[in-house]
Amino acid sequence: MAAHSIETLLRLWALNQLTVEQAIGQTLQILMELEPRVQRVEQALAALQAALPKPAPPPSPSKSATPPRKR
Repeated sequence: MAAHSIETLLRLWALNQLTVEQAIGQTLQILMELEPRVQRVEQALAALQAALPKPAPPPSPSKSATPPRKR
């Protein structure tokens, strides 16, 4: 059974053409389709982040720097 789109589910719900059980079942089907896609995106993001060079540490404050003025 194919899941309806979220827009279709909302329209059917607003028209009282969808039972609670149907809405939950359709929503679970959509989540089941989305879960592996989200996992792939998370894995791709982690791989990209791991491939980035590590940022240089910030420079240490210079002792010759003038402290900010008090107002």
